[in-house]
Order: sequence, then structure tokens, then C-alpha cells
Amino acid sequence: MNLCQAVNSALHIALAADESALVFGEDVAFGGVFRCSVGLKDKFGEERVFNTPLCEQGIVGFAIGAAVGGSTAIAEVQFGDYIFPAYDQLVNEAAKYRYRSGDMFNCGALTVRATYGAVGHGGLYHSQSPEANFTHTPGLKVSFLVSVS
Repeated sequence: MNLCQAVNSALHIALAADESALVFGEDVAFGGVFRCSVGLKDKFGEERVFNTPLCEQGIVGFAIGAAVGGSTAIAEVQFGDYIFPAYDQLVNEAAKYRYRSGDMFNCGALTVRATYGAVGHGGLYHSQSPEANFTHTPGLKVSFLVSVS
């Protein structure tokens, strides 16, 4: 199983286990740019697996709202390089939501997935690894998929 297949399997498990789970982002409904969401729309429907406009700030803002509203929001930003327009949403909204409300509210089950360093030929817009910018932010957790092969 490669990393993309592992992501696809994890998304299948999340959607099957949680009726409130949503998977969305640019090109997610057709399978994603790396084909990690292949088959999800067909199995779980377009109400739960859908494309969004090309607007990372909007994708993450919508994800925060969906999570606050009780959904398990799994948002995809196609490339880590493109997460910077959503930086304010992640660092100043999602990360501080619990603190700002005096621990009364939180973003619930919010996941923002981004591929980083994946395209060696992509030059300056498809190969950055911006994850360290988020590891130092209280309220955010950063995790990585790795392969031992």
C-alpha cells in the first residue's frame, strides 16, 4: 500500500464510521490531483464528498464552520504551498477558537490535509514544505504520513 492508498483507506474509514464526516477541496470529488480520494464520491455521495472553489482561505474557513457546527470536516488543500492564504484561518481562528471562547467551544473534528514536497518538478509552487510554520502554533496539531519502504 502506498501513501495515497493509505490516505484513501483512512478517508473511507472516516466516512463510513461517521455520518457527519465531510471530505472537500479542489478536485476532491473526481479523485484529487494525486488520486487519493478516488471512489469516495461514488460511495458516500456528493453531499459528503465535494469540490470547492479555488480559494484556500475559503476552504479552511468553511472547514472551521463545519467543524464548529458539529461535522467532522476533512478539508484538502492540494499542495502545502497553497496553504498560506489560509494561514490566518488556521492560526488566528481555528487554533484560538477554544481559548477565545473561554474553553466553551472548539473546532471539533477539524482536519486540513495538504500534500507537501511531493512534486520534484513543480518548482517554487508545488514543492515547499511549510509544515514547520504550523508546528509552533498552540492549538494546532501537525501529523505526517510516512512510508518505511
